[in-house]
Amino acid sequence: MPVRPRLTPAIAQTRRAVREVLAELAPKKVLLAVSGGADSLALSAAVVFEAKKLKVEIAAAVIDHALQPNSKAIANQAAERLRAIGVQEVVVERVVVRQTGEGLEAAARTARYKALEKIRLKQKAEWIVLGHNLDDQAETVLLGLARGSGLRSIAGMSAIDAERRLLRPLLDLPRQTLRQACADAGISFWDDPHNEDSKFARVRVRKLAGELEKNLGPGFAGALSRTAESAAEADEVVTDLATKCVKKALVKTGARQVSYQVATLSKAKAAVRRKALHIICQSAGAKNISRTQILALDELLTNWHGQKKSSLSGITVERVANQLVVKSTKPLTPGAC
Repeated sequence: MPVRPRLTPAIAQTRRAVREVLAELAPKKVLLAVSGGADSLALSAAVVFEAKKLKVEIAAAVIDHALQPNSKAIANQAAERLRAIGVQEVVVERVVVRQTGEGLEAAARTARYKALEKIRLKQKAEWIVLGHNLDDQAETVLLGLARGSGLRSIAGMSAIDAERRLLRPLLDLPRQTLRQACADAGISFWDDPHNEDSKFARVRVRKLAGELEKNLGPGFAGALSRTAESAAEADEVVTDLATKCVKKALVKTGARQVSYQVATLSKAKAAVRRKALHIICQSAGAKNISRTQILALDELLTNWHGQKKSSLSGITVERVANQLVVKSTKPLTPGAC
């Protein structure tokens, strides 16, 4: 049986964050996503403690991305540490990371979440619980600012992502608090060398965030997190209005082609109209839609002078008379968001 550590401020904060989310949602079973790093192990220890009182079953998944020579040993070590703190149901899953045009980070993330969802369903868990923290949130906002793709890109990560069944209870806690919680509990953790490799965009942003914190003073990460919350709230409103606009503008649906009324779309406020265009393209299968592409499509509605059709990652969008026509090589889901 694991030895209960003395209660320290770092452990108490971590437990409180976990308790608030679990008490609100009251799940029967959750799946912990564990890398072996301090964040996910501090999370796991807190969930183990709180789940007993709330009668929540726990399983854990360790994803081996096979991107480092000793990745199998690292994954197995993480599984052993989980068992040592009281998680008995542990799955170690090796995935194949297929690089795409989005880069290694994005490919690894896609493979990881796909594997986690498969394990969640097999384990009959209601949620996947992740150890993302305040610093991760700040880095996500900075990455979003660099992409410049609108509110959604700077809205950061959601504490409760119901659509993907993801929970992130630690978003208000800094990384150092979680490392301290592990140290206080006597939990050894692994520091991924990839977290220091500047070939990865997130690592470069992490180092930039550290410099900004030094130059601008404490609280920089918290300020970015609050910005993310405000952006998420605003994006929710705009998305709701844009979704209604798309449904109202829908004219005709085919297996691989959908038409929308230009008049309905063009009457909407700019923010709503451009979000509607993003929803339309996304539902047709386009990915990584840029602000520049949306502005070009907006011209089809507000500044029409015979432009040629636009191509966006597998779809085409063109204006035909008074309709916006979207074509794809795959079956479409009109108005999906």
